[in-house]
Amino acid sequence: MEKVHPSDGKPFSAEGYLRASTGPFAPFFRGHIPDVEGTARFDRDEHGQPAKLKERWKSDLDQFAAHYSLTTEQIANAEKALKDTEAKADAWFRDLDNVEKLNKYQADLKRIKAIEGNPKALAYQRQLAWKDRNEIDTVRKELNADIDAMEGAMHDSWMKEVPETAQDVPPVEKPMTTLDCVNLATKILLVVAGAGLMLGFLTRLSALGAAAFLVMTYLTMPPWPGLPVPPNVEGHYLFVNKNLIECLACLSLVFLPTGQWIGLDAIFFGWIGRRREARRAAREAADERAAPREIHHSAGNTLTRRA
Repeated sequence: MEKVHPSDGKPFSAEGYLRASTGPFAPFFRGHIPDVEGTARFDRDEHGQPAKLKERWKSDLDQFAAHYSLTTEQIANAEKALKDTEAKADAWFRDLDNVEKLNKYQADLKRIKAIEGNPKALAYQRQLAWKDRNEIDTVRKELNADIDAMEGAMHDSWMKEVPETAQDVPPVEKPMTTLDCVNLATKILLVVAGAGLMLGFLTRLSALGAAAFLVMTYLTMPPWPGLPVPPNVEGHYLFVNKNLIECLACLSLVFLPTGQWIGLDAIFFGWIGRRREARRAAREAADERAAPREIHHSAGNTLTRRA
């Protein structure tokens, strides 16, 4: 529930966890983050200008104008704010300090990805590459902060053009990204599987869902030899960590009828087990009643053969 209603007010996001992933599955998990390395946002054309960034801003303006039904004059004012922001972006991408930071960031990223994609890379090389990735991620955040500030000011200018009658209209709905799907699936799975295990409702299905989730968390940061130790790890592990232990515990609940012993499963579905037990007891009783007749019949056949 902490992920559904965070106590600090910040919406839950699995981005930090996915970004810190290690091991052979790290590219898969990082790939769920849109533009995880900023390659699209920092992309420059042959003139060193952010062509793709400008295209996205123009698309955002078209969607914004259609959503709030802006007039021709309001659209013209919004386009002026867009042009001003594009001029600032051009100047920012021409700034020598920023150019140097971008070039170094992209060169370091290329070097790190080459090491991560090399199956013959040594353990210490992977350790250094993972450390360097964390360091350049700080640079990525700094570069993104400047662009975010320009985007924020531009959107504020657009909102000034929205008529008062449309102030209560919900904001422009952005398309759902893969990361949004991961966040939503994480919240639903944790709440549903956790509630099912706590209440003893659909216990086996809940335990199976929890085990699948724990397998994913285990593979995100596997405690395997030669892999970097992720941050905020409780202790030192070798192959086995708490996620694996909890996964095995959940799998054991899949094969044990604990839901029939106590919980809501015992209330709603207990009659199935009781009926099955009654049929089994009836079969055993019938077998016991038939046993003496079979013995007597067998004994009679023996005496007949002897005679």
